[in-house]
Amino acid sequence: MILTEYKEYMRTFFEQYYEKLSRDGIEIKRPLSEKEREMWADDADPDVEWKKWKLVPANIEEGEIAEFEQEIGVKLPLSMKAFLTTYHHFFDDPIGVNPFSKHFKGMKNAWNPVLIKCGYLPFAWNEEHYNIRCMKLANMPAEEECGIYQIDHEVLFDFDEETVTPEEMDENMEFLSENLLTYLDEILNDKDKDSMHRALMNAVVAVLNDDFDIEDYDMLEMKLEEDYDSILEALMPVVEEYDLSEEDLEDILEEVEDWI
Repeated sequence: MILTEYKEYMRTFFEQYYEKLSRDGIEIKRPLSEKEREMWADDADPDVEWKKWKLVPANIEEGEIAEFEQEIGVKLPLSMKAFLTTYHHFFDDPIGVNPFSKHFKGMKNAWNPVLIKCGYLPFAWNEEHYNIRCMKLANMPAEEECGIYQIDHEVLFDFDEETVTPEEMDENMEFLSENLLTYLDEILNDKDKDSMHRALMNAVVAVLNDDFDIEDYDMLEMKLEEDYDSILEALMPVVEEYDLSEEDLEDILEEVEDWI
């Protein structure tokens, strides 16, 4: 694909994602100041702090891109260049904000010199602000083969920028998607890792609420002690649907405290 084709894809993605979030009842609002007036939606209330925002076509010149590439230490793949220069927006994790007032903000927030040295281009954080999302550049210029990975940001503290090797970094990376386009497709269609995990947790909570009237973690702990087998049996459809192991289920039942 050439740059214009990537930009057309990005234009369609951003518009459809904006529509999806609006349709799903997610408020497209941010605490926008006067300096962000360019991104206020036409029906935004100027007297409230949290204002509805809109997509703003980006008009970023090649000179600015060249300066940014020099700043981050890597030449942007065409797909990533289109990702950053088609629309200004406030989509947060796992896309990364790119506002009119501060171009490339999401990527700048995720940038890390150790990742760059090892051939990974960081561009966003996930929704928990825990993992950094990256494009692996080893297969450039074949962008369709440049996979999307994530890494626990705390792991990066263990690496010495002077001595770290790409092989060491590879061992700590978790594969997410084949390339940037499939990554965005999965987000749009709720098939990305975060969306799938959210759906799984919601399914578990629904069973606990509907079958056992469990409303908080204390009640869950009590029920697990009294009748673990009944909970396991009730959760079997979820276990089968998401192909969970017994260890997976144990981890989920510990995590569910944050969901009920």
